[in-house]
Amino acid sequence: MENNKNKTSQKQKDKKLKKSSIIDRYFNKSVIIILVVMLLLLINNQRQSQQLYQSVKDLNLTYQDVQTENQLLQDKIAEQNGKLDTINTQMEIFLKERISKDQFTEIYMQLQELTGMVSEEQKREFYINRIVNIVSTSNKQLESETIYEIAKNIYETSLKYNFNPFLICALIKVESNFIVDSVSDYNAYGLCQVRRFIAKELAENIGIKWNGAEKTLLNPIENIKIGIHYLSLLYDDFGDIKLALTAYNHGPFKVQEFIAQDNEVPNGYTDKIFHYYAQYRGFDMEEIDEILGRDSEK
Repeated sequence: MENNKNKTSQKQKDKKLKKSSIIDRYFNKSVIIILVVMLLLLINNQRQSQQLYQSVKDLNLTYQDVQTENQLLQDKIAEQNGKLDTINTQMEIFLKERISKDQFTEIYMQLQELTGMVSEEQKREFYINRIVNIVSTSNKQLESETIYEIAKNIYETSLKYNFNPFLICALIKVESNFIVDSVSDYNAYGLCQVRRFIAKELAENIGIKWNGAEKTLLNPIENIKIGIHYLSLLYDDFGDIKLALTAYNHGPFKVQEFIAQDNEVPNGYTDKIFHYYAQYRGFDMEEIDEILGRDSEK
């Protein structure tokens, strides 16, 4: 009986041990599985971290590339802007220095004259045609024959006294606006507004018969000859075209008085003449001193 109990007790112990062993095995397997899962998760996380790191690294590289390309683009834009600025500067210089058609023609004629490649007849035709245009534009009431005679005499008489014909055109433009029968309140007559009290002596000096102020000075051809002769005398006296023109307007004694008293000589009249003179020759008013300098060298 007692042996049976011992056997039964032994069996129960064996069952417990067996059960415990099974539990231990399952536990160990579970732990291993958990560890493996954790290891896999860790490896996966490590891979994700590496991938994330690589992505961040690639993103940084891409950003640097973008920055580099952006800088290159900015450099190119700056270079293009520099080229545009250069072009604008060149255009501004061109616009300031460009010459008009009349200016080009004037320069061309001077060059041709210097090189002896232009005949006197070509030069004469050029000036007379330009003067005809100036006269007809100023006074549309004149007949074409009269306009041509005025232009021809301005050209021929100007050359005789070594004046540029366009300077005489400018003087007449200011004095009478090419109105042949113009008479001022100061008894100045005709195109050049020659004053009556000096006109007779001037006319006789150059062989023009004096038939009274109206008949003589209102004759456009004789008026031009007398007026240019008078300007020539004043230029000989003062040796300066500005002073000569001022004396033509104010009188020589008045100009001598300005100079003697060291007073400033008025320039309003001469500025008007030089304005038209520069216009007729196709130059700017700022270049008038240079133009007059070249004229005086001829």
